[in-house]
Amino acid sequence: MINLARKPKIHALECKLLKVPKRVSLSKCKSLLILAYENNPEVTLSAEYLRVYSPSAENKGNHSFPNGKQYIQITDIAKCGNYALRISFSDDHTTGIFTWSLLLDLSENRTRHWDKYLSQLHTSGKSREPHTFTLKIPNN
Repeated sequence: MINLARKPKIHALECKLLKVPKRVSLSKCKSLLILAYENNPEVTLSAEYLRVYSPSAENKGNHSFPNGKQYIQITDIAKCGNYALRISFSDDHTTGIFTWSLLLDLSENRTRHWDKYLSQLHTSGKSREPHTFTLKIPNN
């Protein structure tokens, strides 16, 4: 668990605009990131969801989501300065830096982002399951 009760030193205006969780923890099964914001219920984000929306350089400019991440786990969480978390995953992906604003966006717009991910997998014939692809057989 990362205790963020001590507020980072940021400009006062940024503090008003930036929602920093007061506590970040990982579920026992390592498949859920739990964010506790002040005066709000806890938010849980799945490892799969975070992995496919990872803002790493390998995903930048690439408009397709990685497939086969359904059973992925979070292996490490580290505070990255006062502005983000670095989340590492069981597929050896370790370069995702999740800013507080990105985590808030992923929390608040979870349904829209998740639907976009599932839609793109379906359209491209890919699957959430590792090593599984959907075959499209034409009707003759």
